[in-house]
Amino acid sequence: SRDPLNVSADELMERFVRGDSARHTEGSGLGLNIAQSLVNLMHGKFSLSIDGDLFKAEIRLPLN
Repeated sequence: SRDPLNVSADELMERFVRGDSARHTEGSGLGLNIAQSLVNLMHGKFSLSIDGDLFKAEIRLPLN
């Protein structure tokens, strides 16, 4: 879909939230929430930005 996502970055990281209900791909809406939880366990930083119909996830992990 080329329509802008009608959801905030914070909402996308909640469990069971999908970015675009019009897409015909399977999914439970858990992936970003699980990724964020794992990054937090490793004392890293997880951020998400939205640009139109796309989103960018950035993960930063400590070296030690």
